[in-house]
Amino acid sequence: MQLTKQKYLYPALICFLLLGSFYLFSSIRYPLLNSDNAVTVLMTHYFKIPNDLYFWGQDRLGSLIPLIGQIPNKLFGMSPILSESITHYLILLAGFLAFSTFIRSKFYKVIFAIIWFFPPMHLIDVTQFAFGIHYSLIAIVCYLIDKLNKENSFTKSLSLLFNTSLYVTLLLIVAVWVSDMAMVSAGLLISISIFYFIKNKNQINTRNRNSFIVFTLIGSIIGYLFISYAKSLSTMQNTYSTFGDLDMILKSTSIFLGTISNFLLFKTNEPVTSIYTYFVITLIIATFFVIRKIKLTDNSRKWILYFFIETIVLFCIIMASKWTFLNNVPRRYFTCTYITLSFAFILVLDNLVLSAKQKQFFRTFTLITVLIGGLSSIHYLKYEEPKSLVPMAKVLEDFQSLGKIGIISEYWNSYVTSCINPELIKATPHDQTYAVRSMEIVEEVFAQPNIYVIKDMWMDNFPDSLWQFNRTLIKAGDEFKMGDCFVCKYDLVKN
Repeated sequence: MQLTKQKYLYPALICFLLLGSFYLFSSIRYPLLNSDNAVTVLMTHYFKIPNDLYFWGQDRLGSLIPLIGQIPNKLFGMSPILSESITHYLILLAGFLAFSTFIRSKFYKVIFAIIWFFPPMHLIDVTQFAFGIHYSLIAIVCYLIDKLNKENSFTKSLSLLFNTSLYVTLLLIVAVWVSDMAMVSAGLLISISIFYFIKNKNQINTRNRNSFIVFTLIGSIIGYLFISYAKSLSTMQNTYSTFGDLDMILKSTSIFLGTISNFLLFKTNEPVTSIYTYFVITLIIATFFVIRKIKLTDNSRKWILYFFIETIVLFCIIMASKWTFLNNVPRRYFTCTYITLSFAFILVLDNLVLSAKQKQFFRTFTLITVLIGGLSSIHYLKYEEPKSLVPMAKVLEDFQSLGKIGIISEYWNSYVTSCINPELIKATPHDQTYAVRSMEIVEEVFAQPNIYVIKDMWMDNFPDSLWQFNRTLIKAGDEFKMGDCFVCKYDLVKN
């Protein structure tokens, strides 16, 4: 009976963490759901090839979730927001399962599940945007490469060799489509894989290396053509890949160090995150003192090396980016380094050979650390912003009572209002913002029988008339509050 309980404890814990994360952070449940999240939901509803290959209007953030989301949305009739939520978390689950194959201890698998599904608040984009999807794909690629390396039979593995190399190539192309940052991941992964093929030279590895190189070359050409074509359809060209000058890099570094200092001195409104920071630093220092007791297989050394190198390279690229400086070095930009460094560190802890007392200390301290990190997100939502765990989709659902409507507002109140029911509610940012993602939706807004304007973050009051998208709107009633917004009905003056 005791063995049976232990057998089911690990999958039960993983299911609990998965469902708990879905309950708090999926689009359909997230209290801070915003229009950036909502665009992905709306793309699931409106999805068309080839125009929707990238996040509306941009030449980055490939639309993997809207593409796969067509299955639950169109085939099973689920709402767009539920389809997006399920698709998103299935990919995150696949990524975690792939990562977990490299961790021997079930305890540390659970630790990484907490890191993956319950990140600190300002790194919550693991569960929200492309970062988690990017590394889910990379984790699956790592798993396939590892499987290829462990194949010892020459005669029985030719089909497996071809299929695995093909899947690796396709997944790397998809990863770069999903996130341009994956070019770094792909480049380093290809390089270190070829290095280890050469290092462990034998008949099997020579064959695998040659196959890997051939597929990589072919995949690079196909990937370049596909990505170039997809980007050519964009209406907005990016500048985020531009590097800053030395002065800009030094200022970004200063801002970053200032942020760390503020956490250490409890100068932010996030005391739980400050405590988490101290625990992380203490855990790293403690590990440094016992690092000589690590016992690595050649395979474990390879993946630790890969993820540590990627952490360093990504951090340098982020700090050198002009876009990072212009956005005041936001903490969410370091989500990639959070994932790579955390996983590499877990692999180190998993391979330490310690006494029973030391082992108990590290396990207990690590568990406390990641629990504080996960709870910091819940604390932030409950007590800082929005000071509630009520899903934003629930807050906004009252708009459905207005029937078929069009909404014009500031960007952050636009698409998020529509995504709860895009068949009923059409919404667009106003025409003075650069963030109008779809002119098709603009036309749908004005085709609705009733039009409403939300003034929050846009206007101080509702004017008697508005000029929007070359059309005149006349105020047609008193303002009222709905969905935590100030709303007023307007009539379209038809020429």
